[in-house]
Amino acid sequence: MSVPFLIEPGELPAALAAGALLLDARPRAHFLRGHIPGALPYSTYDVFVQDTTLDGMKAFAADMAMHYGLTGGSLDKPVVVYDDDTGMRAARELWILEYIGHPQARMLHGGYRQWLAAGGKPAMDDARTTRPKRLQPTVASGTFASADELARRAGSETLFILDVRDDLEWAGTDNTACCALRGHIPKALHLEWTSFLEGGRFKPKEAILELLAQRGIDPNGDIVPYCHRGARSASAYYALRLAGCSGARNFIGSWHEWSARGFPVEAGAAP
Repeated sequence: MSVPFLIEPGELPAALAAGALLLDARPRAHFLRGHIPGALPYSTYDVFVQDTTLDGMKAFAADMAMHYGLTGGSLDKPVVVYDDDTGMRAARELWILEYIGHPQARMLHGGYRQWLAAGGKPAMDDARTTRPKRLQPTVASGTFASADELARRAGSETLFILDVRDDLEWAGTDNTACCALRGHIPKALHLEWTSFLEGGRFKPKEAILELLAQRGIDPNGDIVPYCHRGARSASAYYALRLAGCSGARNFIGSWHEWSARGFPVEAGAAP
């Protein structure tokens, strides 16, 4: 089944020949050790979202459109982002592109490793020069949930808040230096983001739906994953989309915003 937000390694050559922009979302050091020919290094991973109010998200969209415009890409030109595998960095960049209104953005399923396994020959050159463009974002508000909404609706039968961080973060025993508060959002459910992946790729739809059923999550309900900065949750968001969960949204502010704004916190391991 064709998935509009994924592209397989075997489909990539045709997409590039047709003019798609290719973005390497990995750390710069990974890019320099070898990358897909024609790719540009691109990362907004260190840009945290501090304010998921409507005004805050409009400002974020403008900032991200400026960053993306530096690649020379446009909102009407296809773009493919990739990671080492189906990773959180590429997922976050894909989500941001979708949020600012890009209708033709996709992520390389299986990432760089599966491209290599399929016979790809890496390039070792540095990034080429680009001509920046000014872009006007069209905000896709249905792709995100705000901290205020989660605080208001936590515990609602129609909203499933999904914490996709690791066990230590969930329990509040981690050492995340930038967050004063530890623990998880009250009434959230815990399902680590890697549970949706297998062999560097998303699990099949049926396996994802089974994971949700085990947690008592209605796939037809509002499902909002979160993590620390909205990257692991972006990966979970696309896994949910793959499984047909049309009510999935990403809490891009995630724990970083939740902690900074002093919302209620629960701690302790899951029962």
